[in-house]
Amino acid sequence: MYLLYCALLVVWVLLLWPTFRLKGWARGWLLVVIAAGVTALIYEIRMYLWSSASIRLDIILISIALGLLYGSAAVLLFSRHWRNAATLLTAVLVVIGGGMNYKWIEVSREGQRVSEAFEEGNRLLFKAKFRNRETYENHFGPFTGAFEDYPTGHWQTEGRSRFTRVIINAKGRVWLFYQCYEDIECHSGPGGSGLRKSGDDPRQWSAGLKPPVGVPFDIEITQTETDALSVKERDQTTLFTKAPPPVDPAPAQQSLRFLGSFADDECIREHAKVRQVWLWQAGQRHYAVGIFSTLVAGQQSLFVRPFVLGEGIKEGDGWRFAWQQDDRSGTALIALKDGDAILTLDLDLIQSGRDLEDANQLVLKSGSIFSDERIELAPLTTGADWKHWFDNVLVGQFTSGYVPAC
Repeated sequence: MYLLYCALLVVWVLLLWPTFRLKGWARGWLLVVIAAGVTALIYEIRMYLWSSASIRLDIILISIALGLLYGSAAVLLFSRHWRNAATLLTAVLVVIGGGMNYKWIEVSREGQRVSEAFEEGNRLLFKAKFRNRETYENHFGPFTGAFEDYPTGHWQTEGRSRFTRVIINAKGRVWLFYQCYEDIECHSGPGGSGLRKSGDDPRQWSAGLKPPVGVPFDIEITQTETDALSVKERDQTTLFTKAPPPVDPAPAQQSLRFLGSFADDECIREHAKVRQVWLWQAGQRHYAVGIFSTLVAGQQSLFVRPFVLGEGIKEGDGWRFAWQQDDRSGTALIALKDGDAILTLDLDLIQSGRDLEDANQLVLKSGSIFSDERIELAPLTTGADWKHWFDNVLVGQFTSGYVPAC
């Protein structure tokens, strides 16, 4: 689409000869159209060289304005019997306009697909956290052994409210749920302190929470009765009553087993080359997700892109994974030995067509550098469910975590 836009910026060249030959107000109007085209071209050159804007809504506005001006010039040329020039200008505008409309339709469809993936991803995440009692307690627990008299457990609102449920565990960690789509709940989770006493009331606490997007915020929690509490966020207070969590009463049968994560990092001066894979097994089939990034050591990295390696093909003592994602592709041979994962990695940078890395065997130890619930909560039912999960939950998402110091 950008190339078509650039072509639109130089269409005014077709008007130079007619402008030279015409007289009066017709020449004056063509000069206005040419001036607008030249101004737009200079503006775009400046934006290309010196602007770092990633979202260019101005391109749409400029394209519409130039399209109308060029269209008026074509009508003028037809009226002055410059049929060949008018036909050529019209044909060029039709080709450019048709191409830009086609690309815009593609962008709109992709935007709709991403929006649907966001919605489906949040639906899958919510269901996954309550898919069985074990997952619920592992993700939100522990719920016993509190050092403080916290109001632990699952609390839910009645009727329509901005917030839908709150979960508090025995360590004072808090999750506050809200309606993010019509029938889907998202949550703000522990992002600062856990529960801490607030004032002189022994049944009142405050806590810092972090939303999925945006800045952390504080809430006040007051236990009004044994089975009731209130949550105040800014000037809004919501009442909750204790209720059983929405754990699936009949969990689906599992055919996959999560083998865990395996990681290693190698120092390159002030950077760390991080290699981490998550592995699943279903009989002789293996599935994997990986992170292969070189990051600044000793700092928090916020925008790390995981690669969905998909299902591997048996090769010798390991499994060969091949994938393509965004501007990266690669293959990885992963074998398990003595509790470690032996990784042989080959990455390519598609855009330049050059080999980026051809690594020797790396021994990845059991454990993780990055943790991500969107990966670790993947379904264990079937390979098709696993694929559907990663087709949605990682769209537009990044992993974040602390990179070990060198």
